Amino acid sequence: MSAATSTVRAGAQAPARAARRLQRPGWRDARLLVGLLLVLLSVAGGARLVASLDDTTPVYAAARDLLPGQQVGEGDLVPVPVRVGDRLDRYVDGSAGIEPGTYLVRQVAAGELVPAAALGTARQALDKTVGVPVDTSAARALASGSVVDVWVSRRDREAVGEAYLDPELLLAGAVVDTVPADTTGLGAGLGRTTVQVVVPATDVGAVIAAVDQEARITLVPAPRSDSGGGGR
Repeated sequence: MSAATSTVRAGAQAPARAARRLQRPGWRDARLLVGLLLVLLSVAGGARLVASLDDTTPVYAAARDLLPGQQVGEGDLVPVPVRVGDRLDRYVDGSAGIEPGTYLVRQVAAGELVPAAALGTARQALDKTVGVPVDTSAARALASGSVVDVWVSRRDREAVGEAYLDPELLLAGAVVDTVPADTTGLGAGLGRTTVQVVVPATDVGAVIAAVDQEARITLVPAPRSDSGGGGR
């Protein structure tokens, strides 16, 4: 083969090799795929970082010291951003308004996040629990949540021996808080036991006076109450 022929063939192959070197990489090129994957991971990581910076929700905090029995008014609570957590549902949602007639049932210090259990109705905030002595056998007909009317038969101080005046209604629509567990079982029908009754603050004094004066107290289940009997 002559030198001229070899030179011609070499010149023809050179452009082909150069064309292959300048060819754009395809989608199957491993380096291109790795590069795209790194870009996607970087974008996703940045998005998560931005989202985490705003991963908060508002809850209410006390603007000042709040006392039990106090009605919650404008300016008493302020919304503050708190990072989302597993126990966040324990606090009052700061994105919702406070219902009119909301009261404090426990003290909340200034700056403290307001627990949901710290807010309630006027009755929950102002009512008190008073122990009322009744016959143990009759207490078995009562249960926590029973609605009862409180009747009293006061002692007749002028009578000889143990005597009582006619019963009178002392309180209507009281709620039984707890009934002692010892109202059932052997000997449960003997003696007297103390039933805890929720009493409005305005009637607490009258109920305590009846107890202190050793009046005979009868708890009569109100209509539509869950329990079907009464207690004395």
